This record gives sequence, structure tokens and C-alpha cells, in this order.
Amino acid sequence: MTFSQWLSHSADADFESFVRTRRDLLQPESPTMAALAAAASSRIGVSRGIEALDAQTLEVFISLAKAARTKPEIEITGNPHLDPTLTEAALPRLRDLGLAWPADEDAGAGGSGRSGGTATAGVWKIQSEAITLLPTSAAESSRAYPWQIDSTSIDSSTATIGQPLIHNSEQAAVAEVISSLRGLVDELAASPISRLTSGGISKRDVSRLARTLELNLEQTITLLQAAKSLHLIGVLDDALDPQWTAADDADSVLAGDRAELWAALVGAWLRELLDVTQLAAGASENERLTVLTTPKKSLFKGYGLSVPAMPLLRFAVLSVLHDIGLGSARSAGWIHAEVLRRHPLLPAHEFAMTEAVLHTCVTFGLATTPLQQPDHFGPSRFGLRLAAGLDRAMAEHAKQDPSILPLGVSVEALTVPGDVIAAVTEGLGAEVDTVLIQSDLTAVATGPIEPRVHHILRKYAVVEARGQGTVYRIDAETIEDTMQAGLTPEEALAELAEISAEELPSTLEFLVQNTASKLRRVRVAGARAVLIVDDPVDLDVILSDQAMMPAGLERLAPTVAISQLGPERTMHLLEAGDHHALLHSAAGPVRKRRVITESEPEVSVRRRPRVSDGHLGEYMRILRSAPAAAAAQTSTDEPLGHMDRLREAAEAKQRVLIRIADSQGKERTIEMLPATLNAGRVRGVVTTTGAEASLSVARIVSVTPSP
Repeated sequence: MTFSQWLSHSADADFESFVRTRRDLLQPESPTMAALAAAASSRIGVSRGIEALDAQTLEVFISLAKAARTKPEIEITGNPHLDPTLTEAALPRLRDLGLAWPADEDAGAGGSGRSGGTATAGVWKIQSEAITLLPTSAAESSRAYPWQIDSTSIDSSTATIGQPLIHNSEQAAVAEVISSLRGLVDELAASPISRLTSGGISKRDVSRLARTLELNLEQTITLLQAAKSLHLIGVLDDALDPQWTAADDADSVLAGDRAELWAALVGAWLRELLDVTQLAAGASENERLTVLTTPKKSLFKGYGLSVPAMPLLRFAVLSVLHDIGLGSARSAGWIHAEVLRRHPLLPAHEFAMTEAVLHTCVTFGLATTPLQQPDHFGPSRFGLRLAAGLDRAMAEHAKQDPSILPLGVSVEALTVPGDVIAAVTEGLGAEVDTVLIQSDLTAVATGPIEPRVHHILRKYAVVEARGQGTVYRIDAETIEDTMQAGLTPEEALAELAEISAEELPSTLEFLVQNTASKLRRVRVAGARAVLIVDDPVDLDVILSDQAMMPAGLERLAPTVAISQLGPERTMHLLEAGDHHALLHSAAGPVRKRRVITESEPEVSVRRRPRVSDGHLGEYMRILRSAPAAAAAQTSTDEPLGHMDRLREAAEAKQRVLIRIADSQGKERTIEMLPATLNAGRVRGVVTTTGAEASLSVARIVSVTPSP
């Protein structure tokens, strides 16, 4: 019994279960049984069904595919290569996906008026395309499958996490990751990073940035990729030296609602296609990957899924954490094994990838770890709500676009739900607008700090620690860099006093005054560039310095010299020669270079119309009607119909007349006895010559039974 014949004669319950499972195959423009059977038998139809299998069902299906290599009809009862219990549990799922069906008349017959169960014994058939898609060769059978993990090597213990620890860790993580994102954009604004010819930045620059932010390499790469997706960073419009820096509107975005910013950050991470472990280590020894650029080829080898690997992996990890439950934690190895059990064909089989996703979940406040067991992970309240919200979003999206079935996951629907944003807003504390500046030149913010206060402090200090609070260390070098722009000591102290909760310590006033007195000894004014010094000896030292030769200094008076370069370039030469100087006037128009934020290219995706829930019952009635059943026996001009007819002819050992077009468009007719049909080609014996031939299905014009 062929697949189309089984569909036509199957019981109502079996047929309805298949149609509801494979909504992606339904085509409103051609509601015929032949078209449905051909779509399910095509290579893409079979592959979409296979990717929806769990590990246990997939291994049973691989055993069936191995048996089908020698005989299309597979005996289930008494087969030594099939486990009876596992096979009995797997066959209904394989039947619902259209991957296998009962081939004997008694098991498959039921008529449109019967609604009986399905026999799991007897003779079954599978889709022939599955043989080439699955590891069925002798060489592949000798190796362990990538999703198989030795259960004895997995730590299956369960740890307990207290509710206070969960609440504190999730709130601290959200506050810290927002602070880290703001600090990342600040650093790129203050110190732009040169763009490589590949479009990204080097790992050396990323490592330097990670040390400055006191983050590890993976966290920094994650934030960089998210900042690029959110258009917070971009490339300076400079043909000679394009640099990655903060976007023009980054400050306003970062100063907005923190919960909304966190939601955008998590959403960008969920949809990110690249794996942070590969970006950190490189895809291979011969291929170097740079951050903020798109690789020229896929980083994942093997079976390709309809959903990109990393978004599917992150979605699966959140689902596993949700099933662990609040207050419990399992080991990273156990979570990795559970992810592969649910999605065995997921290309991200490496444990390091799953572990990196778990650590990122902790960074975003979606997961937490017990105090004494850092290798165990459990969900936070935010993580539970996010996983449940994503499940609801996928179900709603499937109603609008049933083509995401049977896997039921879409990258477009990976967004943070509103109830999660509301929970984060409730958990975040109010931002502080003052800091405590201590005599040891540290400024402590006792909670999340306002962006305005943060930007003032970043002019005079460096971030020493982040979290729910932030510690800044006021640095003499930072003060000097800020005052070189022409700021007076009084202006600097007034700006710091404005954000200080208490009176400024005397040590800070001494540091600012001392720095200003050192800078006043040499001042650079506008014109070409005029150097004015207090002591003629200082000018003697500058004129005798070989590093100042490009400036072409000409002495006009004992304390005045004129440079052939502009003020900014002269300042650079003075700094290179370790001469402390002060820019006399910073007032003046500063050319604002435009920052170009990179966005993904717009791709026009053509979506076929799908059968909606309201029309599904009528669609099934049309399929099961007599005219549709009769149409299944007639020829069709659709390529999928050609494949269905060729499969039936191969199984029945019947000759067919194939009309095929060559590359020039000329048609000829070949009488063939088909043998196999897979990978988009039909192979068989030509009747007139007795030679074996292989024809592309795409060039076939029509297929009719031979008289």
C-alpha cells in the first residue's frame, strides 16, 4: 500500500491526526489527496517531519530506515533489530508526521466511516527520502550518534535554591547587565575601535574591552552582538579610518526605561544566530572569526533545520529550565542531555555551547545557581515567565502561520512578553541621583545609577565594580584628560559637588587643583597653534624635543611660539613627548561625524497561503470526498505529483512513460522501470536500451503509466 493509498483509506481519527500534525503541508489552492501525499513524501516534507522527533523516536525511525534499504515493506513483529516496546511507542508519532504508515490492508483500512485505533504490528512502510537523510550506511552505523550521551557520566543530582537567593540574584543580574551594557557603549564612545576589513573588530580589542568592563570574553561578545542588533553602536562615516563607536542616539535609548531595555537586550540575544563560543575560539584552526561581522559560511555542519541552531538551542534551554521548576537546580550536563533528547538533530551538540547559554541566562537574570554548586542551574522567576510566555507566543504564531509546524518554533516570535517586563519593572529598585565620594577617591552609588550621573562620573573616574550598586575610582589621569578640554578647576569641582551626597573631601579638591596647576604651565591656543608658557625654560625644553619637529615651532617671544599645525595635532605631539599642556579654548564648532548603524538586509519572503483553523474541517472534508480520492489516481503536472507517481510505480514494479525536457527546452519521452527515488532524482532501467539512467525530477514534464 502506497502512502497516498493509505491516506485515502485510513481511519478518520488517523487521518485527522496526520492533518493537524502536518499543517505545514496543507495547500489551499490544491486540496487533493495526491498533492498532500506528494508534499509529505518530498525531501523537504520528510526533513521537516524528522526534525520534530525526539531522540527515542528518531532512533526507532533510523532502525526502520536501515531495514528499508533492503526491503520497502518492514516486518514489525518479530524483527530482531527493533525493540518491541520502543517501536510500539514510536509508530503512532511517525504515522502522525507522515513518515511511516501501515502497508497491509487490514492495518491501514478503515474507510471514512471508521474511527478505530491503529495497529502497531504487521507490515509498515516509510518515506524513501528518509533513507538518504538519516545515518543509515554501514560506516555511519558504526559510530555513536551525536545526541547519544553516556548516562553514567551525567550528574543527575538535584540541588535546592532558596527563594531569597533567587530574588536577590535575578534583580542583581538585571541591574548589572544594564549597567554593563551602558558601560560598553560608553567605552566605545570614548575609545572607538578600528573596524577590520572583514567588518568586525579583533579579539585583542574585545579582550581589552572585557578587562575594562571587568567581564569575561563571552559576556563581552554577547553584549557587543546585542548592542549591534539594537543599533546602539555603529561605524563612523570615515573612509580613511572607519571605527566602531556609539550611535548618535545611544544615550537617549540607554536612558530610557530599564525594563524595556532589558527586554530588548534579551530579545536580541534570543534571536542572535551566532554562537559565542565559536566567536571566542574560532570555528576551526584555519578559520578566524571576528566579532561584529557575519561569517561567510555556516558555522554548523550536518543536518540543517528549518529554525537556526542557536535560537532553537536557547529556546530549548529555557524550556528545560522551566520544567525543572522554581527552587530546584540540575547540573549543566543533565540539562545538555535533556536538550539533545528533545532535539537530537540540533547542530549545537557541543556541551560548551549549552554551558555558555546557561551562563548567559544567569547573566540576564533568567537562571540562578546554588551557592555551593555553581555547576547546577535553576530557573528564576523571570526565566519561568519568559519560557511560559514564549510557549504561548509560539502557539499564537502557529495559528497565524501554520508553516512553522510540526516543530512549532519561529525566530520571529522570540520576543519578551509584557508580563515579564512588568515583573522586571517591579523588581528593579529606583535609580540613585547622588553618590558618596569618599576620601580615598572612590565614589559609591548605593543602587542603580541614573545615566546622567553616570556620564558625569565617567568623565572623572573609571568603573571599579558593577552590580546593583556601582563603585567608581577617581583617577588623576582621567581628571587630566577631562581638564585638557579647557575645563577650569572650579567648573570640575562644581560638577562633582552637584552629584555628591556630602561635601567633597579635601583630597579630591587637592587632586583637581594640583592637576590644573600642572596643566597651566603650558597652554595651547587657537590660530594655527600658539604655545604660551609661564617659564621660558619650559619652551626651551619643547623646542629642543625631536618629537616636536613636525610642528615646525617658531619662537616669537621668550614665552610664546607658533606652530605650523592646528591645536589638536599640536596637542597630540605634546602628549607624545610627555609635555603636559592645557587646550586654551575648546569653544568652537566641532564637526560631528555621522555614525552608521548596521542593520540586516531586508529580505522579501514570499509566504504561501495556509489553511486557517476555521477552514480546517471543511478542508479535511474536501480531501476525504470521492472526487478527491479519484483525483489521486490521475496524473498531475506538479513536480510533487511526479514524485508520488514515480514512487508508486517503483513499489509496484510498473513501467511509466516519462516526458522530460533537456537544457534547451526540447522534450522527449522515455519508458522506464523506476527503482529508487530520492535526493530529487529518479533512478531506474530504460526499457528500450536496458541501461540504467538517473533523471532529475525538476526536468520531468509528465508521468503516465505505460500502456
